[in-house]
Amino acid sequence: MLLKRIFPVALTIVVGLLVLVSYVLPTIEIRIGSSQPYTLAGLRAVLVEWGIILAAFALLLGFLNLLAVHFRRIQRRQGVAYSLALIVSAGVTFGLWVGSVLRQDTAFLDSVFNIVILPAQSALGALLAIVLAVAGFRALRRRRSIGMILFVLTAVVVALTQPINTGLFGNLPGLIRVLVIDPITTGGVRGLLLGVAIGSLAVGLRVLIGADKPQSD
Repeated sequence: MLLKRIFPVALTIVVGLLVLVSYVLPTIEIRIGSSQPYTLAGLRAVLVEWGIILAAFALLLGFLNLLAVHFRRIQRRQGVAYSLALIVSAGVTFGLWVGSVLRQDTAFLDSVFNIVILPAQSALGALLAIVLAVAGFRALRRRRSIGMILFVLTAVVVALTQPINTGLFGNLPGLIRVLVIDPITTGGVRGLLLGVAIGSLAVGLRVLIGADKPQSD
């Protein structure tokens, strides 16, 4: 009971408060045992390094668990083609990474990333735009509301003000983008970032005061 519930929560609270205080009072020195004293800023750097190492091991365990899950799917004859493609891709990528580390040359791995990942991201982004546009028109056919009409009009304006369409309408798309699209987009993105920051702060405070106990779940 003590090791499973109380100790992880107490350790999290102590380490979290220590890191938080180190940003306010970074020059305070503390001594651990008979070693030389640490400043709170130095101790924070050590704790962050430990966290990075633990995150690396967690990533490795997640990678191995992913492979194990898809091996089990292959044994049960469920989505064999997709699981094989994932396992082969993961193995090739891991092999390329190990080779680049041993050779101390990441240029080839970077070129593979640019050849494979970037086109895939572009294709998914284009597909997402098409799916949103189709979903908006279909929703507009079923139920006409002010929100749906604004959504469809916004999608049309964004599509018409892309750089590829500047030859059709002259300088008008660029003017609309500068005066209308860019301010709204920038404001929306900043609002999302502020919301994420406030949400992260609230979650962190709940963990520090012990209201949320993810370690004991």
